[in-house]
Amino acid sequence: MEKSNIIPLLRNHQQSAAFLLLCAALMTAPAVFAQDFWKPGKYSVGFYKPWNTPLPHSWKVDVTYPKGNSGSFPLIFMFNGMECQASWYKDIVDHVASWGYVIVQYTTGVSYPFMFGERKEVEYLTPLLRWLEKDAPVQEPKLAGKIDFSRKAVMGHSRGGKLASLHYANSTNNFTTAVLFDPVDCSREAQGDTHPSAIAALAGVNAACDVIHPAPHGTSTLSAAIIGAGITSGGCNPVENNADAFFGTLSTESLYIKVKEAGHMTFAQPPTWSWFYSIYNNMCGSCSCSNITSQEVISEARTMAVAWLESKLRPSQDTTAHLARYKEHLMTLTVKGVETVHWPFEGVSAGSLLGTDVEVSAGAAAAV
Repeated sequence: MEKSNIIPLLRNHQQSAAFLLLCAALMTAPAVFAQDFWKPGKYSVGFYKPWNTPLPHSWKVDVTYPKGNSGSFPLIFMFNGMECQASWYKDIVDHVASWGYVIVQYTTGVSYPFMFGERKEVEYLTPLLRWLEKDAPVQEPKLAGKIDFSRKAVMGHSRGGKLASLHYANSTNNFTTAVLFDPVDCSREAQGDTHPSAIAALAGVNAACDVIHPAPHGTSTLSAAIIGAGITSGGCNPVENNADAFFGTLSTESLYIKVKEAGHMTFAQPPTWSWFYSIYNNMCGSCSCSNITSQEVISEARTMAVAWLESKLRPSQDTTAHLARYKEHLMTLTVKGVETVHWPFEGVSAGSLLGTDVEVSAGAAAAV
């Protein structure tokens, strides 16, 4: 064979070999899932409703967990708003669980929050935590080895945000962080010694709701992620005790997002029509003329939850890259009027358009 014919043949073989090596690398490389926090994670979700727990008054417990045998996952306690049901937060809970988190909720009786307040209720979490460690895997073998008890956080909406903050401020159970959906501290219905102030607790002060004065920004050493409603109501999320007040007390390392046209109850959505939810929703300032729907608000809330939990419980270069995408998401979606009040992640930028403390217009995530 002539020399001039050999060289192209060798090049063809080299290119073919390179192509085969590339194919082999792609086939063996680990798959990349859910690069954007607003997309579902890689896990399908399972549910467990235990029948025998240490909680009083036959309160119902819901456990949502990632299916499969992929090891243990961080534990998240999610607390409902005043008189709200665990099922009203299904969209948020399912989304977070799909990213690899076990989420535990419980639903109190209707009158309990008014009669006994949060000071008594916070005592029930430690027995529930111990039950999850020892008894739950026996009742439900699918939970055996599923929970990593060294990585724990709390989430909550409205009064649930207050409960989450009280647990976060108390070092007994060593919660790493908190995610708060339009949290409320001291409403008109929550006054007196049975209702301790979560804002005060975050600042290291033990005070009841009838004497609390919101502390100035930076008093607490604890950071959290907060998404708040721009529409306020004296009976639901009063100005002195709403998301702004929580942000004013938490560390400057906190993330704060505000949805200007969201009402207090747009962070929850019952699976079927509920007259109670409808009344509550209207009472709390929601309006049919709003430019944003409850589903869009929930989409932003669950996106923020995943972004924050990943940054605190699974920090990595991969997480940092995803946070940059999340920042870009908050910058560019401008239609629905979501303000990024504070962005705390140093060194995570979407281009060079934003600093670490910004006020920009952004919108709700596209429906997943």
